[in-house]
Amino acid sequence: MKNQNQKSAKGVMLTESQWERCDRLANELGCRSRNAFIRDAIDFYCSWIEKEQTERFLTPALESVISAKIRDSEERINRNLFKIAVDLSILAKIVLDEDGGGYDEDYLAELRRDSIREVSETNGAIRMEQRFK
Repeated sequence: MKNQNQKSAKGVMLTESQWERCDRLANELGCRSRNAFIRDAIDFYCSWIEKEQTERFLTPALESVISAKIRDSEERINRNLFKIAVDLSILAKIVLDEDGGGYDEDYLAELRRDSIREVSETNGAIRMEQRFK
């Protein structure tokens, strides 16, 4: 059985500017040698193509940022849905009100408090049939 870390030398032909780029980046990244840089670059590129090692490209920090953005969006959507459910409940009460018309601010504030309580208690699952009971 062959050792997978065993290295073999084979010739690689690159342009002069590619060699210079390899040397410059190897220096900037603190690689031990040009060969180490080229091996890392090949591993990186092959992993990118094969998509087997996505953790090299989607780091935990980036995943955390994306998760936080999604969580913030979900919270915003949930708050808006709650507000819509409350307003819809108020509207349903007004539409079903047999007295009709003449709503003062106190009455509307009471409707809003009742609607907020109902939406909170029922998690937004209010049916029109329940209004007639």
